[in-house]
Amino acid sequence: MQRTRNKGKTGFFVLDALMIFLLVINLSWIVFDWLFQYQPIRDLLYAAAPGFTDKYAITIHPRFILIDLTFVSIFLTEFFIRWVMAVYHRVYHRWFFFPFIHFYDLLGCIPVGGFRFLRLLRIISITYRLQKAGVIDLSQSPLVAFIRKYYGILIEELSDRVTINILTDIQQEVRHGGPVVDRIVSEVVMPHKESLVEWASHRVEKVATQNYARYRDDIHAYVRERITLAVDENKEFARLEQIPIFGSAVRNTVEKAISDIVFHVVNGIIQDLASQRNRTLIDETADILFDAILFKEEDSELNRMVIKTLDHSLDIVKQQVVVQKWKLWDLAEDEEHFRRLLREEMLKPGDKSD
Repeated sequence: MQRTRNKGKTGFFVLDALMIFLLVINLSWIVFDWLFQYQPIRDLLYAAAPGFTDKYAITIHPRFILIDLTFVSIFLTEFFIRWVMAVYHRVYHRWFFFPFIHFYDLLGCIPVGGFRFLRLLRIISITYRLQKAGVIDLSQSPLVAFIRKYYGILIEELSDRVTINILTDIQQEVRHGGPVVDRIVSEVVMPHKESLVEWASHRVEKVATQNYARYRDDIHAYVRERITLAVDENKEFARLEQIPIFGSAVRNTVEKAISDIVFHVVNGIIQDLASQRNRTLIDETADILFDAILFKEEDSELNRMVIKTLDHSLDIVKQQVVVQKWKLWDLAEDEEHFRRLLREEMLKPGDKSD
């Protein structure tokens, strides 16, 4: 009540409370009168309260429609009052929007068959309005928790099915070619081409400056080993050993010289890659490789690898989608437990859907 006083909406709160009260009475009476038409129900009521049953059958049941129209007149009056207030406060963009948005209120006022039970929607809308205004708090009630839980399950299951169908369609287009791949290249990759080239150049520089020093000696040893094997298999070098006295020394000297020359060339290339002087060359090289990857259509092996990579990536996304998180939440006691269950579920082989 204090909240409604602060907002100047005490009158609306009283009106809402009165409407809920009348709607509950009206709907309860509609259900009772509907059951009263069946003879077994009448017999049970007559056995329990014969006086009430006779009076209801004679005075109230025949006048059911007339009494219901009294409730309808009250509901319509409340509807028009709210319509006028909505126009006065400019709640909606146009004055005639109100009856379209609250169409269920009007349909519930039709005193025919199943239309009457649409009045239940008015109870729900009023309750939601009071909850949103902070007048009542049903967020922790068992009924709301139950509805919220199974509403979330329904939404998750529906969204998962829709997402799986969309991803499957995209996979088919990736495998057989289609506008999706072309749009990804033209609208996603190409606008970020400069950033991707810059990233590739930066990675080359980082490898050359940080990682090369760690493996410099290993590279040197590898170069020496490869040259030694090449020299051993070369017949011309074998003849050097036939030179008297100095043959082995000459062969070893030449071998070491070649090894040092090759290593210095490799070392110089890598150091040049790390130099800012060659940044333009690195950028141009990365740019050429980037274009080759995107547009060299005749490279069927490259296309096959790209398609396979995209296809496998979409499979991983689909596996994540089909995990029924609501089941895991039921099993988990806290967020960390839920994350652990989710990781275990994702690592299971095969189809994750039940």
